Amino acid sequence: MSTNEQEPLISRPTSSAESGKTLVSSDESNAPIREGTMRTIEDDVLPETSTLGRTITWSSAYILVISRVIGSGIFATPGVIVKGVGSVGLSLSLWVVGAIIAACGLAVSLEYGCMLPRSGGEKVYLEFTYRKPRFLASTLVATQAVLLGFTASNCIVFAQYTLYAFDIEATDYLRKTLAVGLLTTITIVHGCFMKTGIRIQNFLGWIKVALVVFMIVSGAFVVLFKPQGTDGKRSHFPTGADLWKDTDWSWGIISTSLFKVFYSFAGLSNVNNSVSITALVTACLMYLLVNVAYFVVVPLDEVKNSGELIAALFFERCFGPTVGKTLLPLAVALSGVGNVMVVTFALARLNQEIARQGFLPYSKLLASSKPFNAPLGGLIVHYIPSFIVIVLPPSSDVYSFILEVEGYPGQVFALASSIGLLWLRYKRPDLRRPFKAWGMAVLLRVALSTALLAAPFFPPKGGHTKGGIWYATYALVGISVIVFGLGYWYFWFKLIPRWRGYRVEEETSTLDDGTTTFERPFEVHPVTVRDVRGREKDFTLDGNGFQFYRNTANEKDFLDDEKIKAGYYAEVEQLLKDATGASRIFIFDHTIRRQVPDSAAKSDSKLRGPVQRVHIDQSYTASLSRVAHHLPAEAESLLRSRVQIINVWRPIKTVQRDPLAVAEASSVNDEGLVVIPLIYPTRKGETYSVKYDAGHRWFYKSGLTPDEVLLIKCFDSKLDGRARRVPHTAFHVPGAEDKEGRESIEVRALVFHEDEALE
Repeated sequence: MSTNEQEPLISRPTSSAESGKTLVSSDESNAPIREGTMRTIEDDVLPETSTLGRTITWSSAYILVISRVIGSGIFATPGVIVKGVGSVGLSLSLWVVGAIIAACGLAVSLEYGCMLPRSGGEKVYLEFTYRKPRFLASTLVATQAVLLGFTASNCIVFAQYTLYAFDIEATDYLRKTLAVGLLTTITIVHGCFMKTGIRIQNFLGWIKVALVVFMIVSGAFVVLFKPQGTDGKRSHFPTGADLWKDTDWSWGIISTSLFKVFYSFAGLSNVNNSVSITALVTACLMYLLVNVAYFVVVPLDEVKNSGELIAALFFERCFGPTVGKTLLPLAVALSGVGNVMVVTFALARLNQEIARQGFLPYSKLLASSKPFNAPLGGLIVHYIPSFIVIVLPPSSDVYSFILEVEGYPGQVFALASSIGLLWLRYKRPDLRRPFKAWGMAVLLRVALSTALLAAPFFPPKGGHTKGGIWYATYALVGISVIVFGLGYWYFWFKLIPRWRGYRVEEETSTLDDGTTTFERPFEVHPVTVRDVRGREKDFTLDGNGFQFYRNTANEKDFLDDEKIKAGYYAEVEQLLKDATGASRIFIFDHTIRRQVPDSAAKSDSKLRGPVQRVHIDQSYTASLSRVAHHLPAEAESLLRSRVQIINVWRPIKTVQRDPLAVAEASSVNDEGLVVIPLIYPTRKGETYSVKYDAGHRWFYKSGLTPDEVLLIKCFDSKLDGRARRVPHTAFHVPGAEDKEGRESIEVRALVFHEDEALE
């Protein structure tokens, strides 16, 4: 078996229950586990089990991304940005810088996405990279997504442009009423009529792109063909020294302006392939041309005083008070609707993922796609903070404030993901990377994120406030969200478990709609493990699922993989034939377990410590599929007769610590087995985790020597009532902490009985 196949891209052992230190495990990954570590290397990446699936086409994906990117930003932020930085030159420069940084961020996301091909985005990347402290990365991302994952800004822009189009005074009450009405309507549509909602957002996405193209063409038309105005100008675009006149080079002002530019490029990483690259190029060109069109048509003083209505002024000057002041602002409002729909749906899916992993209360309810096969629970979680942000602050100041509050903690995660990517390149060079980000792009993102996090400590000229809100309020709110996440994590995952005497572990459950959720039980279940020394012959493969068998191997050290395959495999093959009467043996892999010293951790990726989780290496389905995978030409005939998978477990030295225990097959019901999917580069596999049951009967042999092997039956196709599979795990023996660490080799083999029927 190749190294790529031995190590799954995606796997997730989950413990439905515990027995002392015994947890549930997948055992198909050959990644290193340090002594005392309780998780395999891929544990923190969950299998893809969303019932909504991956069903969109390239064109739908492009519209999804471009609709997510082109929202209220280009219609509302240019005036605010140029007012902040003071000059057209710096404003346009920031749009270029924003596009470059967006490209760097996209490159980081693409590399992560190729390594970890599943939904969840930044949450998956960070929890995979930052495993310790346990659950911290997941909790921080979940907190930020729930508390700051809102679409209030686009709802507000929709309200402002709608009121402007109908020449209605934009009072605080009317703005908030329209914004909340839009948010509520979209939540209902996506939650109850998901397919209809997707069709609507696709249609509005094309309108949005067409509107931006129309604005670009309109600006060019005005410059080329419109007669001179009363001021004798056909273009108001500043030239020469006026391009940089009144520039404010304060880093605090530049940083908040960059947050608004970043907001306008947000959403590129929704799809990790060529769609995102195409959308980035499209958005960058459109944004630059639209900005130029604004400055050509609208005088600079009016641009600076336009607030979020710069597009409305542009249309009115181009097309007069009827079409320009009514129809085209309504088109902008519709564009905002499309963006709200896309963002709401994307964030609802993220919230559903967070609930699925048990980070929210009522996780089963919120993770379910019932009753309309839509992420209704995630939509509700998204609705609450969006509603609060729309209703509470004064709407005249809230738009810019929201963009800054969203942007600041986002830089914490951008910094963490960028540094994490570099760390993974050093620590995990074995991970497959079909795409690799340019190193300088990653470093540039690290540098800028660091600078933006420091920006609040650089006050604007005179330390003045803007719009009645202190200039660094956004940073305090963003930091508060991070601190709240730290407190939430410490309270639920450290303080309470320590106080009540339990350890937090995941438990899987499958909802009626097929969604898999991960919850965290509090109980620890001690079990009795009986020593079989002196009565080893009472236990057999067919009667109990395991058997102790005396056999002396010629191989002693087990240090050379090629030597093991060339010599020891043949010894094991004969051993299995003698012990089982099989007609044919096919060995498909082996695992050597040794305690991993610090000095060897980086140099030997094949060393593994004992796995202290209850597991069965193969599910019934995966066991049968192995025949077709390894012996495709003969699979059909071989599967007509009896097939087994048996592990041959041998100590390399006499076991003094962390012995292997097996649960008698007849004491473990099939109802207690939980399928754990594994996704390899070329195929899919499955293992079993095991739910706790007080009726499980556990056995081991003390002081097992290299001249004794333990035969572990992982699968048997025979259906006549004999043992078909046996769970196993390493376990901790009190008082053995100072003894020599366990060393063992486990060989896995397909065992064929070509003369035996299945029944």
